[in-house]
Amino acid sequence: MRAKEFIGEAKDYAGPKGFHPDSVSSMVNAHLYPDLDNSSGYMAYRFGVAVAGMPDQKMDVAGPTGLKMVTIGYTQADEDILDAAANLIGTPRVRLTPGGSKELKDTNTTSPVSNWMKKK
Repeated sequence: MRAKEFIGEAKDYAGPKGFHPDSVSSMVNAHLYPDLDNSSGYMAYRFGVAVAGMPDQKMDVAGPTGLKMVTIGYTQADEDILDAAANLIGTPRVRLTPGGSKELKDTNTTSPVSNWMKKK
């Protein structure tokens, strides 16, 4: 079959939004969510999280940062680069967490496999 034979058929479909009638009859209760654009997968992800917990779960719809970009500067050099880029673009930064990484005192203090190869 040549492309011109099936491309022209698409305009003849009488279904909603150009769907073929066979597709319409098999896609029961299909819905489109205009605000969940594929250009930003984050809101689609949040929608999936909401679906997983419904109807009982209550949650912050946008999460702690919403659609805003988040960066993490582990070193002072990282921070300098991020500051320079933000100044170049002309966008402000909002600090979310304090600087300086610290290990938790009660986490990962014992190896889970330390006795795995004990000699008998």
